[in-house]
This record gives sequence, structure tokens and C-alpha cells, in this order.
Amino acid sequence: MLSHIRKFTLIFFLLTLLPYLSFSQNKQNRYYNPIRFSVSGSTKFVVGPNDHFNSKYLFDHGIGLVGELIYTLDQKAKYEISIEAGIMRTFSNPDNTSTEKPLIPAGINIYYYFIDEAFSPFIGIGYGIENFDNKNKYILKPTIGISYEKIKVFARYGIINEYNSIEIGISYSFKERPCGCFPTNK
Repeated sequence: MLSHIRKFTLIFFLLTLLPYLSFSQNKQNRYYNPIRFSVSGSTKFVVGPNDHFNSKYLFDHGIGLVGELIYTLDQKAKYEISIEAGIMRTFSNPDNTSTEKPLIPAGINIYYYFIDEAFSPFIGIGYGIENFDNKNKYILKPTIGISYEKIKVFARYGIINEYNSIEIGISYSFKERPCGCFPTNK
């Protein structure tokens, strides 16, 4: 397993190299802008028993906002990479003794869109960190969803060694996803 320093070095390398290569192939088309920003509202549910003090989220469900900076990697608009960060308010059932504290997620995601049109199903994978009660947890998030113009609906399954979670959300992008059909230059 990679050390934390190597994981972040790999992520930094991907974030700097891939956009540079993609920009060099896309700069010939002046109508193509591969960067956009979106805001997501999502809810998180803990999966499985949540009763062991050392191996649980210390909350039962959460709701929050996440901002995402998205970069389209190729001219066919099939692949995207994104950086996200946000905040979630957590809630507990009355029998859970933990207090309500914020969860701060941050991560990097890669998406693959099946169709290059306004409506498109997609899959993705994300790797991130969640800070809750001043403790960092590293999380892997396989994602499925559908997008239509500026709206995206998604579901994620958060995988951590001891416990898992399900996230369901809706995202609004301030610009439509680029398509692979470019206008011709005059």
C-alpha cells in the first residue's frame, strides 16, 4: 500500500500533468472551454451497524454542500477530472451519544460519460479525505449517476476499512458539459 506522501504526490502529478496535456490538444478550438464549477447538495447515510465506538462515523446521517471544480480531459468530452471540497452537518439518533459536529470532505474524482449528448449516464471513482472531530479518514468513492445539461444526479458508496456510507446528491453546474461536436472556425 502506498504511503500518504506518495498518494498525494500521485494526485498532485495527475492534477498538473493531465490538464496541461488536455489544454494543449484543445487550444486550437476557441469555443472549447473545459473548466466549469458546480455546487452539489448531498446527504450521507452510514451503512451497517454504527454502535462500536472505535469503528464508526460517530453520527448516523448528514446533509451538506460540496463545491466542485471540473475539468474535461478530452475533446470527445467522455472523461472528466474534478477537485471537490465542502461541509456537511451531521445528525445522530437519540441513542447515539456523539454530538453534532461538521464533516469536511475533500477529494479528487474521475468520471467517464457513456454518451456525448445533453443526457448521459456516467460512472466514476473518487479518492478523498474526510475530517470529522479533528480525525482524518481516507475514503474511496465509486460513483454512478446521470447528467442532463447543467444538472447531475449521483450516488456514491464511500468505502473506509471499518465502515461504509452511501451518498445521494444533486449537482448544478454553472456551465453545460462541453460536447465533442465543435463548431467550425471561419
